[in-house]
Amino acid sequence: MMRAVLCNAAHPEYGEATIPFPIPEEEYGHCLELLEALEIGNAVNRDCKVQDIQEGPPILKRLEGSRVNLDELDYLAKRLDSFTDQELAQFQSAAVSYDYSDIVDLINLTFSCQEVTVITDFSDLESIGRNHYISV
Repeated sequence: MMRAVLCNAAHPEYGEATIPFPIPEEEYGHCLELLEALEIGNAVNRDCKVQDIQEGPPILKRLEGSRVNLDELDYLAKRLDSFTDQELAQFQSAAVSYDYSDIVDLINLTFSCQEVTVITDFSDLESIGRNHYISV
């Protein structure tokens, strides 16, 4: 689980809220109340400015400073939460390779990143080849 520190870019004086992602169902209402106090969290608009990403995959640091939609960020977090360590490595490698930093690109990448081969251990080349063949 990761946390995102969100604020209102137009009114930074309103403060910020730290929201867990994916948002637990039982906390969703409370999280919306926190964001409504900052006048952000609209269901349609990208009105949440990402100040900081905590405890998430390092690649998500690329979202810092950008505006996101709360539901898009929650959806991305849910997708990534379901990934194995290998799939997460593939996702991060592909995001770096394609230089993705937009939330829509990152969401779309969660559906195709499994086609990327990531090698973390070069000691067994036969296994690497087999895994690559199976993945692609």
